[in-house]
This record gives sequence, structure tokens and C-alpha cells, in this order.
Amino acid sequence: MTLLLNSCRRFNASVIFALWGIFILKSSSSKPWTPYASFVHNRAHWRLLIPRKSQQTEKPHVCSNGACVDSSTTSLSSNNNDFNIIDKIGQALGIDQLFNQNYPLSSVSKSTDPKRIRGQVIRTAARPHQTSGGSTPSSRHYTTRKPSLPMIVVSDQGVTGDYNHYRTAALKSTENRAISILTRDVSSYIQTLDGGYFANRGYRDGDLGENVLVEGVDFGFFQVGERYRFTSQKEGTMEDVIVEITEAMEPCANLCKLPYINDPSISSPKERVGRCQYFIAALGKKEGLRGWYAKVVKGGVIRIGDMAAFA
Repeated sequence: MTLLLNSCRRFNASVIFALWGIFILKSSSSKPWTPYASFVHNRAHWRLLIPRKSQQTEKPHVCSNGACVDSSTTSLSSNNNDFNIIDKIGQALGIDQLFNQNYPLSSVSKSTDPKRIRGQVIRTAARPHQTSGGSTPSSRHYTTRKPSLPMIVVSDQGVTGDYNHYRTAALKSTENRAISILTRDVSSYIQTLDGGYFANRGYRDGDLGENVLVEGVDFGFFQVGERYRFTSQKEGTMEDVIVEITEAMEPCANLCKLPYINDPSISSPKERVGRCQYFIAALGKKEGLRGWYAKVVKGGVIRIGDMAAFA
């Protein structure tokens, strides 16, 4: 009898564990989680997790000068529950929540042809390798900031006189990240975060390390796989620079080296980490908000004042 009871108990325990395993697997597959950002603070590894977004089978039209926009893809709103991590971080820090409103993007006119969109280059930038250690993320001198230049020379090898440590060291200078592009609406967006917290402490164009800053179009103008030209002429010339967008940039913890995030006046390590999380999460709210990487199909010179348009 004792042997029979022990066998029953083992059987019941096995069934319970099996059912528990099935439940966990089902829960994981219905709402998978993906790493959002990771960084190190005081030798402790921090990682943000968010629910992985479902795949979209069709990309809606984007908005900009002369084109219609599907506001559901470019409106920065907190209606998407997948991104309530930002609100949670803000609540923990006492940060004003601005994500409960829709942010206006670039001022645009309507058109039925998105290919007629035109943007304008308002800033070009590059920063060579810093022998002082300022180009290595582990250095205390490191920054993502890049100084403004009147023009940049680009080729399939990248931007002349520009250095990106991760691209060079880890990706063997991949051509798919030859140039980075950001739109001006993102700068305006950052300046409004937390009641202007970052803007009041020194945020400026170039802090995200972009090589080209474009205004007149929003961050949804650029799309992976599409080709764009930078030109000084409305109809384009043989001198145009042609690039192809390869991927949306991902916000990373290197941005937290910016002085207004890693602020010595903030005595609380918890608040510094929270500010870092908040900034990264804000830039990851929509694809392309952090900027875009592109390969150079046809090299040349990109100047301030050049137009950006579909190729």
C-alpha cells in the first residue's frame, strides 16, 4: 500500500510540473520579450525588457513635405501598452510624463505622391578617432557628440574623417553603416522631454552622433531598403550622393555618457541610472526615432543646404 501511495504522489507531482511547463511555454510564446537596452553601472549589468512588437506585413505611407502620413505609425503616443516601461521609469523618478500626448512632427503639406517629398540638410558632422580615448566607450572622455562641418565627403567606406568605434572594432567597418542620418523633429522631441530637462542642461544637435541632420521631413520619411539622394539641384545631377537605408539605429547606453545624463550634480546613482533608462526608452519608442544607418551607393560631397529626396 505504501509503495502504491508513493507512486501516486510521484505521478501527481510529474503531472503538475508538466502542466506548469506547458503554461510557461504558452505564456512566453504569446508575449515574447526582447532586450531593449543594456548597460553597466557600478559593475552591475542592467537590462530593460519590453514585449517584442508584432511583425507588420505592410508599411503605411509616411509623412513629409508633399505627402500624406499614417499617424498611427509616426505619432509619439503612450497608447501602446508595449511601451509603458517609459511611464514606469518616469514615475519612479518623479519625471513629468509627456508621453500621454501626441507630438506634432514636421510641418507638412499634403500630397498623394510620397516620392515628391523634399527635406533639407541643415547640419553635417564628423569626428576623427581621438587618441585621448574619447572615441572608446570605456573611456571617461568618451562622448557621442560630433562637431558641425560645412560639408562631408562620403564613400562606400564611410564618412571621411569620421570614426565609430563599434562599427570599426566589432563590425569590421561594415559598409552597411557607412553614414548615419537623423531628422530634426527628433531634436525637437528630445527638447520637450521631461519638461525640457535635457534641453535645459545642454542638449544640442550632434549629440546623437549623426553625420547628417535633415529638416522638413519626419523620422518616418526614411525606410529600410529605400534609396535617397542628396543634391544641390531640384532635379538632381550626376554629382548627387545616393544612399540606401540599411537599418534603424538602436539607442544604446553610450548615449548615457552625455554630460546632462551622467551629471555629476546628481548625487544619487539610482537617479542617474533612471535618467539613462528614460532617455534610451524615449528614443526607442518608434523605429527610426534614434536615426538611420545607410550604405553609400554613390559617393560624393554632402553640403549644408542640400536637398534630401527619394532617388
